Amino acid sequence: MKRFRLDSKHDRSHARAARVAFGLTAVGATAVLLAACSSSSSSSSPVATSGASTGASASPSSSAASSGSANISALEADVNKYAALPSFSDYGSNYGGKIPSVANLAGKKIMIIPGVSALAACTEIAQAAAAAAKAVGMVPTIFENQGATSDHNTAIEDAIHQGYAAIAMGCAMDPSTSAPAIAQAQKAGLVVGTYGGTPQQDQRAGTTYNTDDPYALDAKLAAEQAVAQADGKPFQAIAITSYATGPATAIEEASIQSTLAADCPKCTLTAVNVEVPNWATQVASATTSELLKNPEATVLFPDYAGELTYVLAGIQAAHRTNVKAYLAFGGGTPFVQLQTASPGSEIIQSDLSESPPWTGYLLFLQTVRGLEKLSPIPYAQAIGPDRVITPGNAVDVLTTGGFGDDWVNGFRELLGLPDLSGSALHAASTLNGAMTAKP
Repeated sequence: MKRFRLDSKHDRSHARAARVAFGLTAVGATAVLLAACSSSSSSSSPVATSGASTGASASPSSSAASSGSANISALEADVNKYAALPSFSDYGSNYGGKIPSVANLAGKKIMIIPGVSALAACTEIAQAAAAAAKAVGMVPTIFENQGATSDHNTAIEDAIHQGYAAIAMGCAMDPSTSAPAIAQAQKAGLVVGTYGGTPQQDQRAGTTYNTDDPYALDAKLAAEQAVAQADGKPFQAIAITSYATGPATAIEEASIQSTLAADCPKCTLTAVNVEVPNWATQVASATTSELLKNPEATVLFPDYAGELTYVLAGIQAAHRTNVKAYLAFGGGTPFVQLQTASPGSEIIQSDLSESPPWTGYLLFLQTVRGLEKLSPIPYAQAIGPDRVITPGNAVDVLTTGGFGDDWVNGFRELLGLPDLSGSALHAASTLNGAMTAKP
């Protein structure tokens, strides 16, 4: 395993290198997944749009009228709200308030474990957490790894035996797979903060200082956007999903179903399953096959952004020009770039993207609350914004980072640190420019 302490030479070059590899190899397709997947297969099965349920915590913002038509204005308002630049105050007010003092953290070591170091989003989350740790005087180490549970466990064991005070881990991993090692760390007095697990996974992991992604909300917004753009008229939809990714996918799929059941009860949804290891070889052909079998289908719901390159190829192979894609959770520069040029700009209507730096700061804040023996930020509130990236805002997101700069000072104020300004503030929010690119 390769480990390094964060310093200036790793800030921009490492994140950018990981991001380039992420886009060119499409390995970044798994950057936001909760786990590496098991054996894979591609199959299609119908999914009812009524009676959907387990795992979908978000309810539709509007209900279908008795005539079966949705309140289009309400759906558009919901989507537009999350497509706009997010405000830190909308989230930061739920982050538990200012830490009384971080003075006693100076010199303490924190082990930061990205789920998979090769994936850009995971690297960026880790680097942001490390930057926040350095700002309060802690000594961060990012443990580079290949994503295996044995790698994560080695990092945890190193932290236990090398005098670390805390561990911050997550992104593209299920923390419960390291539950025994986490238990040993906590028994040794280390605080363990996690990111990206579901409530069930975090419960099995035995952790309480957790951060989350709003999977149900993301899927709900994508379904609302599809209904609004169809002006409430029924459509046939196909979900490109990956069941082995576990609870996150189940939450997304149930949320799409429940939203369609409420806002477009006559819409139909069919799911085709392609597991992550087979994305590069099967997503395109599965998309083509489903579109040919369902010539009236006009809507696609790729669960994850990493599927988009192959989905576009599948649409082209099917010679379809009237298909739109929604959801694509995960974002990242390579996938936002797809929305800035044809054919992606005509097809990809939403790409639900987190801000990796914001997520890294939030992960660190949760961990600090553990170190200071403060209560954790509640699960439903320990989230950052997932922005709806559309053809209309994709260029702005790509060139600016997409989440503004002020959120950095929001976190610094919670940590009792002075505000940054100007170029220093923008550098902090974009990891020295690694989060921006030209269209």
